[in-house]
Amino acid sequence: MNIIISPLDWGLGHTVRIIPIIRFLKNNNHNIYIAGNLMSISILKKEFPELNYLYLKPYNIKYSNKINNSFIIFLQAYKIIFTSIYEYFKLKKYIKKFNINIVISDNRYGFFSKKIYSIFITHQISPKTPFKNKFPNKILYKIHKIFIEKFDKCMIPDFENEEINLTGDLSHKFPLPKNAKFIGILSDFEPTEIEPEIIYDIAIIISGPEPQRSIFEQKLKSSIDFLKYKTIIITGKPENKIEKNEFENYTEINHLERKEMRKIILQSKTIICRAGYTSIMDLVRLNKNAILIPTPGQTEQEYLAEYLSRKIGFLCISQKNINKENITKLIKKSLISKELKFPFVNSTDFTNLNFN
Repeated sequence: MNIIISPLDWGLGHTVRIIPIIRFLKNNNHNIYIAGNLMSISILKKEFPELNYLYLKPYNIKYSNKINNSFIIFLQAYKIIFTSIYEYFKLKKYIKKFNINIVISDNRYGFFSKKIYSIFITHQISPKTPFKNKFPNKILYKIHKIFIEKFDKCMIPDFENEEINLTGDLSHKFPLPKNAKFIGILSDFEPTEIEPEIIYDIAIIISGPEPQRSIFEQKLKSSIDFLKYKTIIITGKPENKIEKNEFENYTEINHLERKEMRKIILQSKTIICRAGYTSIMDLVRLNKNAILIPTPGQTEQEYLAEYLSRKIGFLCISQKNINKENITKLIKKSLISKELKFPFVNSTDFTNLNFN
């Protein structure tokens, strides 16, 4: 079949988490088209140079280093609406031009069609608002549910287990849409049966939108005593060619391919990274301890960091509280921590992708 797949361009997480889906479909001899912005296309082309690539303009959500980012995102809601309308009509053209049979959308609300089978991927059935009152969250859930049910199927990358899962309230608080199904962890990182050689004490993975990405990097570099810990920093700049620099007290790489990223994570005692859901799934799949630092104003990351610190043993700290004393305490605690309190490392359920 001719299948078109499009990840949301809001960070790289949505792009890399569709890699196992692409691999599964490719192994089943489907003809795959990837629709995305230039960054998504460049990442996926390195993994799958033989696929067909189509351009979709990005959402272009901007962040601030001064104003509350929840408010900034709210003010840019019009971008989400207009881009969703744009991608809906763009998809209609692609369906006709390339005779598309199936569409798979990772969090792109306008990327569906009533004429062909449409699948939506999300880990947020009930997105978090910045308000503590339950009413705004329930209203957003009901609106979100309406959009999700426009698709034929909704695949949730998490576990159905009410007691032990990765998303908590994001997908377990309210009733699921009628088309929803849990599919397990969506990660292309396979756990290793052989105990890996540990090379680094800490691997710092910098990611996220600017200017918060640079603030995150600067705060960590000024707070960690690199004389005490052997450290590698991946600075999260995939637009540049891969460069590795050896400094006096740490190693720095601007970007890693997925195989190398897995290797570095396995070779490190603990990880410091954002609380993005794709990063969380990768860490759980590899059973790796981490210190999670959510992007300020991203309510989903703020909730996940706090929830998973209670639930499975990750440590967390807000970006504003990063300083030498706090980070040192967390690193010491993380380095002596054992396995995560989480029993699931099984592979994804691809039942809904068996189209033959």
